[in-house]
Amino acid sequence: MQKIVVIKIGTSSITKNCEEGIDLNIVQDLAQASAKIVAAGYKVIIVSSGAMSLGQARLGTKHLETQLGVNPCKSKLTVYKQALTSIGQVELMKHYQEYFAQLNLEVGQVLVTHSGIKDEHRNSNLKETLEKMFELNIVPIVNANDTVSPKEIVVGDNDSLAARISILISAEKLFLLTDVDGVYDKDPFKNDDAKHFSEIEVIDDKLLKLAGESESKVGTGGMKSKLNSAKICQAKNIHVEILDARHCFDLEKFVLEKDHSIKSTTILPS
Repeated sequence: MQKIVVIKIGTSSITKNCEEGIDLNIVQDLAQASAKIVAAGYKVIIVSSGAMSLGQARLGTKHLETQLGVNPCKSKLTVYKQALTSIGQVELMKHYQEYFAQLNLEVGQVLVTHSGIKDEHRNSNLKETLEKMFELNIVPIVNANDTVSPKEIVVGDNDSLAARISILISAEKLFLLTDVDGVYDKDPFKNDDAKHFSEIEVIDDKLLKLAGESESKVGTGGMKSKLNSAKICQAKNIHVEILDARHCFDLEKFVLEKDHSIKSTTILPS
C-alpha cells in the first residue's frame, strides 16, 4: 500500500501580500521538503492556495483600483476575483514547476470543486487521476477551481478540500501549513498570554469557538476551518499536524518521526 502525505499551504503563507505576490523562499522550501519525503518512499500531494492573490499582484493593485474603482481582494466582486484567479493559477504553477524541476520532480495541476469531490462518479475519476500521477512520479498540485465556481471563493476553503483529498486517497498524514505555529486558546498575535496546544484529542464546540474565523485579507480559511478539517480526518485515522509554513523545510522530520524541536499542534486520530 502506498504511503501518502498531503501538504496544504494557505494564501497568507505562500504569498507575501496582494501587492508583492509569491514568497519564493517558501516555494523552494516546500520543494526541498517534498523531495526529501519522496526520497523516503512517500507520495506527496500539495493543496495550494494563493492563485487569486497572485493574480492581483501580477496585474498590480493600483492598476486594478483605477479600472474597477475598488480593491478586488477586499471587495465581494466575485467575478473579478475569478478573473484574477485565472491569471494567478498560471503564475502559481510556473513557480511550482520551476523549483520542483530543480530537484528532478515533475508537478501537475489538479483543479477540483467541493461539489465535485462529493460526487461519487467524479470522486472516482479524481482518485484514479491522482493514482496515475503517482505512477508517473508526478506531484499533484491541487486547488479549488475558483475560476468556474463562485461558491469555491465565497465559502469554500482549501483546508476542507485537503481533508477530503486525504480521505479520498487514504493519506497517512495531513499537514496544514499556516502563519502561526499551531492552535492557541486565543489569538497569539494579539495576546501575549495565549496558551499553545501541542496535542489535541477532542475537537469540540468549545475549541472551535476559541479558534475563531480567518482575519487574513488574502485567505478564506482560518484556524476554525483547520480544526473542522482535522476533525473530519480524525474519524478516518489520519494524522494531522498544524504548523507554521516557515518550518516546511523540515516536514520530513514529522513524516519520519525524527527528533525535532519545531512547535506545532498534533491532532491525534480517534
